[in-house]
Amino acid sequence: MFNNNRHLNIFEYYTQKGSLPIENNISRGLAILFNENNLILDRFIDMVNTKCIDKKSDFFVLKPQKPGDKDIGIQQQITKIVASYPNPQNIIGITLTTSSPTNWIENKKDDSNNLITDIVINCKDTLIVIEVKRNATDARLQLKQQVNSIISEVVKQGGNVPEKVLLDGTWEEVISMLQDVHALTGYNSDNILGHYLKHLENNYQEWFPISLLSDIEISVENQTAIDKRIHKLIRNCCASDGDEEQYSGRYIIPLNFDFAAEAQVDMDYRTSSLMVTVWPGDTKWQGYCLLNKTVNTLDWIYDRKIIVDEIPFKVITEPYLRLAHFQSSIIIEYLDKQYYKDNFGTDKEKCKGLFDDISREWKRHEWDELRHLLLNKRKGLINENSFNEEFQAKFENSNRSYVHVSFGYETTIYIPMDIINKYEKQGSTEKGKDKLAILVSDIITSLTDKIK
Repeated sequence: MFNNNRHLNIFEYYTQKGSLPIENNISRGLAILFNENNLILDRFIDMVNTKCIDKKSDFFVLKPQKPGDKDIGIQQQITKIVASYPNPQNIIGITLTTSSPTNWIENKKDDSNNLITDIVINCKDTLIVIEVKRNATDARLQLKQQVNSIISEVVKQGGNVPEKVLLDGTWEEVISMLQDVHALTGYNSDNILGHYLKHLENNYQEWFPISLLSDIEISVENQTAIDKRIHKLIRNCCASDGDEEQYSGRYIIPLNFDFAAEAQVDMDYRTSSLMVTVWPGDTKWQGYCLLNKTVNTLDWIYDRKIIVDEIPFKVITEPYLRLAHFQSSIIIEYLDKQYYKDNFGTDKEKCKGLFDDISREWKRHEWDELRHLLLNKRKGLINENSFNEEFQAKFENSNRSYVHVSFGYETTIYIPMDIINKYEKQGSTEKGKDKLAILVSDIITSLTDKIK
């Protein structure tokens, strides 16, 4: 029921404005899970022990065997922790942020005003101190101060110096562990764990591990999770790490062709299909290369399907004009399909005529000539009303002094969910093992082979 009414979730508030201590809320929720669900605490201790092994530490947290073997505290002062557990043998500190830092920084002077722990777990003779952040803030110094202060207070109270180890943790690791437990217990959304996961999903979807598209309900409400998988899919299609961020603010698959520079992958929510899109001829140079340097005909413009891995995929190609300024697209005006078919078809020479007419830089004093060319000389090429409205708003009523016009094609291939499910079940989201990414790469190769 709470999926339909957010306020029935026990971790949700009627308002969560900036003044609300959200970090304390998520810490409190996680502490409740540790206290109420023995399996969650068991799996968390497994995670901590694995991190200790990875760090080549001799630490090993013994799991509680009975209720008295564990205790969970939240927002505890150092003196109160030591008063409750005066002589711990081991102290493990672990950060919980949205990304793992690289190296531990050296200790600095303690800030006694900041020595309140987010979560402390006592397991027999070991204290686990957790410093929680809801961003990528480096929490290592704060955690180190807390652990060292606990040690100082233990010695001050007459105890022995405990051994210590400091670890890094991420929300993605913790959420993955919580999801595993949730799956094991039958995805009951009405239990405390179900409420907590839904609370995190409502507020911090970006923290979640990458999910397969086949495991996500395809809807705009789940766009963050869908985009996260698509971004990983794009990265897995790239030859080198970081290639997908070649253009600021956009994830792309770079293409090494003089007629097209990139492919993009996105979700069509209407049909629940992945869209793989390429723009041959997007710039003046690309348009020139497409019409003058490729050896294939333009028959591919009218293809309605492409066969890859013996599977037919739907294809839609739309010719368009791109009006750009400082290399950024300002207006994309799609050509009338019937006009284009009647006047250009697959004839490269006729397309070169259009290219030669319009593909150049037009200064402000030439804009009347450009409008006459598009709306009179080639009447029917584009929608007159929409073009006039956009051109007036984005160029004539602006400070722009020129416009770059180019003529290209937008080609999109659709991958439906049944095919997505098939390929994702055969692989994973890891690079080299992502069968869906391999399919996307093969689709792009098949398309560009038809063009070049």
